[in-house]
Amino acid sequence: MSLASQPNAAAGGDLPALHIAMVGHAFMGRAHGNAWRQANRFFDLPFRIVPAVVVGRHAQRAAEAAHKLGFLHATTDLDAVLADPSIHVVDVCTPNDSHHAITMAALKAKKHVVCEKPLAMTLAQAKEMAVLAKKQKVRVGLWHNYRRAPATMLAAKMIARGDLGAIRQVRASYLQDWLADGSVPASWRTNKKTCGSGAHGDLNAHLIDLTRALTGLEFDSVCGVQQTFTKERPDGAGGTAKVDVDDAFCFLAKFKGGAIGTYEATRVAPGRKNHNCIEISGEKGSIRWNLERMNELEVFSFADARDGQGFRTVMVMDGVHPYAANWWPDGHIVGYEHTFVHHVVDFVRALHDGSAFAPGFDDGVVVQAVLEAALASVKSGKWVKVAK
Repeated sequence: MSLASQPNAAAGGDLPALHIAMVGHAFMGRAHGNAWRQANRFFDLPFRIVPAVVVGRHAQRAAEAAHKLGFLHATTDLDAVLADPSIHVVDVCTPNDSHHAITMAALKAKKHVVCEKPLAMTLAQAKEMAVLAKKQKVRVGLWHNYRRAPATMLAAKMIARGDLGAIRQVRASYLQDWLADGSVPASWRTNKKTCGSGAHGDLNAHLIDLTRALTGLEFDSVCGVQQTFTKERPDGAGGTAKVDVDDAFCFLAKFKGGAIGTYEATRVAPGRKNHNCIEISGEKGSIRWNLERMNELEVFSFADARDGQGFRTVMVMDGVHPYAANWWPDGHIVGYEHTFVHHVVDFVRALHDGSAFAPGFDDGVVVQAVLEAALASVKSGKWVKVAK
């Protein structure tokens, strides 16, 4: 499907329309829906984004979501949406177990696809999705939105130009506490059949992708340990449901080239709400970023005067910083939701000019390979090579 062949949605030289179908409408649907609506309002784009239809399992809930999120229509008929030639992009923001089936159907219909993370339930599924995307010659993206915080973009730029020298160590942790209380009900996120793993796939997936995006390092082998502290949770119907995924998952990593890393993901760390933190140490300096203070980048350099050395905090919210000039005057912070807008902006531009976009499905394959190697390590109690 050629977007260039699509007629303008309005007369008078309006931009060509880019129609979006969003499958799913809960937490991630709200974040994605807001991003599709806001992108044109703050960035100059080659298309006019049209949030066209929300696809859900229940007609009434889908209609309510479409109204609230600013989409034109709602339906439960995914097949009809995929058969509609006016739909250009399918946004998959459903639970993990449906990513593969929905994405494969969308790709077969030659739709462009952006999919929530982790890409799939297994490495085999992820590879199949990546292969089909190439075969169909459509553009795809994976919603690892933390790549597109202004501070992480600056960190990647600093590392790429050699400010830190050769990278030696990565320390990454993603800590939450929403499952610390054993009375919190079970959900799809505590069921292996629907999510694949717990904090590991939910949170470590972000850390794995962010490591690769910032440093360019590739994982060689991993060694993991996991624990489920609450074995059963209320099922919401007066009974209990078994919890068969990890509450906490830690792993060590060896990278190609000799660097090493430590990773921790947990949803049972009291007081930690969304503590997504990564510290990268090189031979000449270090950087540290924490989502809970997402506009700040901590930087240390041996190049600073000896009597003035120490971590300094760069407030990444001025016009010279990535994306910041499109939002507010210097010094006015951006938030979590803006990272999704940035993701949309870059994806839409890539659709128009054919430029590279990352993360794509190949990146999702790599993340899945690391996740699976760590899970295999837990079972074997040994270091496991990351599959290619």
